[in-house]
Amino acid sequence: MDWPLIIITSFNMAIDASVTNACNAVRTGLRKWGLLLLAAFLFGLFQAVMPTIGYFIGYAFRDALETYIPFIAFGLLTLLAIKSLVDFIKELRSSEEENSGELRIPEVLFQAVATSIDALCIGFTFLSYSIPEALIVFACIGGITFAVSFGCALLGSILSRPLKRYAGLISAIVFFGIGLKILLEAIL
Repeated sequence: MDWPLIIITSFNMAIDASVTNACNAVRTGLRKWGLLLLAAFLFGLFQAVMPTIGYFIGYAFRDALETYIPFIAFGLLTLLAIKSLVDFIKELRSSEEENSGELRIPEVLFQAVATSIDALCIGFTFLSYSIPEALIVFACIGGITFAVSFGCALLGSILSRPLKRYAGLISAIVFFGIGLKILLEAIL
């Protein structure tokens, strides 16, 4: 097994989820640390499960799926960006001084799926590995995603007070940026 490749791949796969969880933390602050920990766990879980699914699907559907996965990820992340932008506009219009920064489990699940759709392709890149070796790789991706995602959430919660007013706008920009990155990588 090529451990440097596995570690680099794991950190690369963790970036989208980590940035997303940092934005969640900016939105909610540290008072929702349990939900941020759950989000980090779900991000890690989905980052491990998606390449496993991709691995087992294998070459049978490789060409058909590989073409559409970036577009699906872009669409889901664009929906998240639009939702975040709408929430930001609502917050600007509200007369309340302090907004609760709500984050709900269904939204976290949607984020976990949206940020891990492109991980299906990673499963295809490890088809030369045996099943136990591939499962170790995917567990490594999930573990690193969990750790980095929760670390970024802690950092985001520290920055939550000065950035809270703009959290919806920041989330919208980040989600759209991640989706655009995935789409451009597929096109170029």
